[in-house]
Amino acid sequence: IILVGLVFLSLSNIYISLNGSENNAELYTHQDNVISLDTDVDDNLFTTRESVTREGSEVVQHHIVSDPGNLQQHDAPPINSTQIINGNATDNAAHNMYSQLLGSFNHKHKESRNATYASWFKNGTDKLKHNADSEGPILDFVIAGFAKCGTTTVDANLGYLAPMLGGDICAPISQIVYYAYKHWPDLYGKHKIFRGSKCPQYIETSSMKELSNYLPRTTIIIGIRHPVLWFQSFWNMQASRGKTNVVKNDPYMVTFPCVSGKPCSLMCPRIRKFHVCLHRGRFHVALAALGKTALSDEERKILAPNDIDGGKNLISNNIRNPIFLYEQMELSEDYVWDEMAEHFNVTTIPHDKYVSSHGGRSNNNLSIDFCEERMDDFRAMMMPYAYELSIWMQDYFIPVAKDESSSVTVPNPDKLIALVEKYKKDPCGRLYRLKNGTYVLNTNITPIIEVARR
Repeated sequence: IILVGLVFLSLSNIYISLNGSENNAELYTHQDNVISLDTDVDDNLFTTRESVTREGSEVVQHHIVSDPGNLQQHDAPPINSTQIINGNATDNAAHNMYSQLLGSFNHKHKESRNATYASWFKNGTDKLKHNADSEGPILDFVIAGFAKCGTTTVDANLGYLAPMLGGDICAPISQIVYYAYKHWPDLYGKHKIFRGSKCPQYIETSSMKELSNYLPRTTIIIGIRHPVLWFQSFWNMQASRGKTNVVKNDPYMVTFPCVSGKPCSLMCPRIRKFHVCLHRGRFHVALAALGKTALSDEERKILAPNDIDGGKNLISNNIRNPIFLYEQMELSEDYVWDEMAEHFNVTTIPHDKYVSSHGGRSNNNLSIDFCEERMDDFRAMMMPYAYELSIWMQDYFIPVAKDESSSVTVPNPDKLIALVEKYKKDPCGRLYRLKNGTYVLNTNITPIIEVARR
């Protein structure tokens, strides 16, 4: 079975849709274990199972993002990026092109990591030691969130630096290290000396503390976007797969917050493994829990103060890792990739890949335009969180990034301030904010401004 699984994995250009069927589960080998793709993966139960999903689809949907039909190619940079990402250890052209990316920077630590692999683990186990990367990064980056915020595009382009599967790998960090060093290089380029992975739900789970405990030198990459646009994109992708049936295809059924004493997963009350809800759009709550800001009493007043996990109840996880944060709309700008290249000490990061995840099965009849009149009340519930996110980013998080001594990087602070300023306004142009913080219908506006579909 293991042999068949490995052969199956080598067909990297085949699109595989598991659709929740254990009979179609692809196999990985992890030392003496066989790890199957399992539909029943909980954010608090990262044990020995691995989930591979399309960006934003979460652990309940399993698709490998290797479908060429979803890659929209743009003008490539002078370096032949196709040779870099598809080349193997015997491809001289790939080696030469990759060397151009590395430039004259000192990458001796990365080049020597394979020789020290065993020293990172506790004796006789496959578990990482505390501070396993004390001598230098083991994983250079993890794309940790947020779902539906361009993480697949970032993953596709960072695949030029690191051998990666090209999908969401939501597994314990020790297993990610194993895949990154012992499995993926054989499939996606032994000549690549960087190591990284992607799981867009890490930011909302205890995996952040796991990273901080074992690999505090790994850069955590995070993307954000306007919460209303985020929800529309996430909801419609789930609808395209028939997953919104469990909530009767009604977004108003996922507007309820988690409550004390009831199961909660990924900031959502548990509803038959459906992990899309209004309250997942509180990006500022998850970001504040990283512990990169002071979390003063004043700051906590704009961190969902009325929610059981916000305000005074918000707990800092004191994450030690460096953070690289972008806004989704910035991914088309060169300055984001230039800043990322500088962060990782490479000459450039080719960024000719834009990857959009819309779901494996088409069911457009269930898609919703969230600017429709019937969705006004929904947006009125989400917009106060969007407003809080904007204020918190501008007054607390971005100022930390401006401090060169901090561990937070944003590509262009001033442009980010301008982008998140737009979060204060209803993207449909139908609602406006009262002084008490509520959003109401602007009866003077009759046309609906269409929400940009991304």
